Amino acid sequence: MRYLSNLQSLSIRWLIARGLLCVAFAIPSRSSSSVSVNVCKPYLPLTGGGRKMCSTQACSWPTNYEAGTSSVAFVTTPDKESAKNLARSIIELKLAACVNIVPQIESIYMWEGKVNEDNEYLLMIKTRTERVDDLTKHVRENHPYSVAEVISLPIENGNTPYLNWIASTVPAKGEENKD
Repeated sequence: MRYLSNLQSLSIRWLIARGLLCVAFAIPSRSSSSVSVNVCKPYLPLTGGGRKMCSTQACSWPTNYEAGTSSVAFVTTPDKESAKNLARSIIELKLAACVNIVPQIESIYMWEGKVNEDNEYLLMIKTRTERVDDLTKHVRENHPYSVAEVISLPIENGNTPYLNWIASTVPAKGEENKD
């Protein structure tokens, strides 16, 4: 518990609310020196848009993750409506497992030889790395900007059950039409 006391509670609440934290704890046995470990399953999306915490039985997700097989992509949009429309179409087409919309970011950028400042919405998109090209194509075809920002970074490490959820939610390249 001393490790948790070193973390800010706001950060922990943020991780828990987004299903990025899977809590593991050890309970020493009174009769021996052995330790039993309870591991929670990840928060899984439900059809109602909520998240459900599974029981404290052993996690059924694979425990390994190959670094770089998932990516997070960033896309900016000019307004809330275009952000929501784009996010919804990305999820419906199974190009990503999750899209977070971060409202009212300030962007300062050079465009056509002039410095511009605008309020925009940021989409944080979690997907398989092998599907980033498909995601980029979809964004370019459905984005209001003539030059849409689509940049991605590979995910090297993280909560393995969450990363495996991304892989199980987004079909592999070539498997996307087999539903």
